[in-house]
Amino acid sequence: MNPLITLSSIGLPIVPSEAVLLPFPSGRRWVSLHQIVRLEGQTNYTIVFFTNGTHLLVALTLKRLLERIPADQFVRIHRKHLVNRAFIAPTQSTSFMLDLSNGDSVAIARRRIGSFRQQMKQ
Repeated sequence: MNPLITLSSIGLPIVPSEAVLLPFPSGRRWVSLHQIVRLEGQTNYTIVFFTNGTHLLVALTLKRLLERIPADQFVRIHRKHLVNRAFIAPTQSTSFMLDLSNGDSVAIARRRIGSFRQQMKQ
């Protein structure tokens, strides 16, 4: 398994607007928001999907994580899904599925499709 390179593990200065503190099995570490592809809520837990293909289950709700990250960098497309804007693949599809640059497809809630399109125009 590839170890995730975190800001704190390589000695880079930590900028709270560009990183989030996540609980790993070996302790808490700052992770760059550019390494997070998407977040998926699972009741009182959240699965964090990283650019290197790994994922991490954290004992925080999606709502709590949303409070810790900048709203302009991530977009909520479903009750269970929060996606990094940088990884949204350009498509002309009119379906309710969103393709990501890492190959994942995520459902967009019907009630959020209008606000999602508006956010992507900004």
